[in-house]
Amino acid sequence: MSEQQAAKAGGGRIDRRRYRETVGLAVRFALQLWWEAKTGRLRPKAKREARQRALYTAQARRFRDFATTKGGLIIKLGQFLSVRIDVLPKEYIDELGQLQDAIPAVPTPIMTDLVQRELGRPLEQLYAEFDPEPLAAASLGQVHRAKLASGEDVAVKILRPGIDALIDTDVRSLRSIMRLLDRFTTVGRYMDVEEFCQDFENTFRDELDYIKEGRNAETFQRNFLTHMGVEMPQIYWSHTTSRVLTMEFMGGCKINDIEQLDAWGVDKSAVAENLLAIYLQMFLRDGFFHADPHPGNVFVRPDGIIQLIDFGMVGTLPDDLRRGLTDLIVALLKKDPGGIINVLQRMGFLTPGADTAALRRALMPLVDLMIGQWGTLFQGASYLDLAMQGTVMEQFHVDKELLDDIREVILTQPISLPGNITFLGKALITVVVDCFKLDPKMDIMAVARPYVLGSGGLAGAGSGGSGGGGIGEVLSLLWQDGWGLVKALPATANHLVSLAQKLDDGDLEVRLTEGQLRRLELSARAQTRKLVRAIGGATGFLGALMVWLHRRQR
Repeated sequence: MSEQQAAKAGGGRIDRRRYRETVGLAVRFALQLWWEAKTGRLRPKAKREARQRALYTAQARRFRDFATTKGGLIIKLGQFLSVRIDVLPKEYIDELGQLQDAIPAVPTPIMTDLVQRELGRPLEQLYAEFDPEPLAAASLGQVHRAKLASGEDVAVKILRPGIDALIDTDVRSLRSIMRLLDRFTTVGRYMDVEEFCQDFENTFRDELDYIKEGRNAETFQRNFLTHMGVEMPQIYWSHTTSRVLTMEFMGGCKINDIEQLDAWGVDKSAVAENLLAIYLQMFLRDGFFHADPHPGNVFVRPDGIIQLIDFGMVGTLPDDLRRGLTDLIVALLKKDPGGIINVLQRMGFLTPGADTAALRRALMPLVDLMIGQWGTLFQGASYLDLAMQGTVMEQFHVDKELLDDIREVILTQPISLPGNITFLGKALITVVVDCFKLDPKMDIMAVARPYVLGSGGLAGAGSGGSGGGGIGEVLSLLWQDGWGLVKALPATANHLVSLAQKLDDGDLEVRLTEGQLRRLELSARAQTRKLVRAIGGATGFLGALMVWLHRRQR
């Protein structure tokens, strides 16, 4: 039985003190929440809610401090949970979003000794130069810059000694905590606890195998072999084992280092379009994506070429999920709440028995505003940015009322993120946030269009996502838009008739915030205009189609 199998069977090497401290903290939090729920009924609503918010904030800060001190998978767990916007309250999301995977470095002599043992030779025979000062130190490993005897500049990634016992302990702790939550709380309504634990464990155990990470890097190299706007580091297998990874050194600056990019004269708009196009290819075509694209893993060369590193955390997307993502983008493009809900149901985002009519009413006032405020939404101190990206940008203006309404929809409506989608969502939002930092006026839908239509080549740097489509793309788009107008006519009419009947019967029950109610009125006016446009557009489209068919028959 392997170490991983032993750990899963309960026989792994466990740090019992660490286990007790971790589970003990969770039990303490659970008791605090239970006591607050019992005693809160005796307080006025406003005071009860204020105490709850204060307790959430205090617990989240305590966990953040605990994770930073302990390292290991506890930091990863906090970052993982920080994107579960369907489970955790705002106060937890805000605090956990600030967790940084950076802890004190292991002394260099310990790390170099590990390298020598793994590679079987003295350090001076392995590397002509080896910088004792680490470039980065994270919870699982640390990186040193070095030079091979043949002259290549390399980065040497070394797994922390003793990390296996920490991982076994933290996985055991997680499973114990989640089973307690599943038994004594309602968390099981919003997520599959076993799936969550398994997805978390599989993802982060893969990060402990540098052989697998090297192979992942080479897979990305093959997938982007003809793309001139991105590069991945070469792996030096002669200097690599499962615990030591030697790869080409990437000399660019972090993608969020705007000052350096400006000093180099880099076209930031082109970089933003290129970055989004790269990830759209991963998400919608390859089905194999880099799941941790934070700025420390995405660099830009002085010539604007994007460099990706750290391939320990990757994700795979089956065909049905990729089709669902494409359909979701199409529904957003058409500003179609009903279409969005249908896709969410098919992808497993809505829990069984969900009131889709209520969710549609809640989405109607938001979809138009979300599409119209992409730049503001993703560059401001927004809820999505804070939850998924962990970066607060208070210097940007943002419509706080809109973001509060989005949060209200997410937390009050039956939306649940499947475990296999969490890393995809985190990666996507991280990329979009970085794109809008580079170009606040970027048209993300223009870049996405060729991928949604399934035509055209990869949009390179500065392409605007329009390359390769040609007449076929135009005809495809005209057909989709025209058919969409035809389909929109009965759907819109049915919604209006149903709404009128419910109003007349007194059966309409809507639970919306005040902001949503105000926007609902504006949206109703927009729906009326859309109905008129749908009738006119459908008539014109059908007329043009008939003329075209008549000419073909002549």
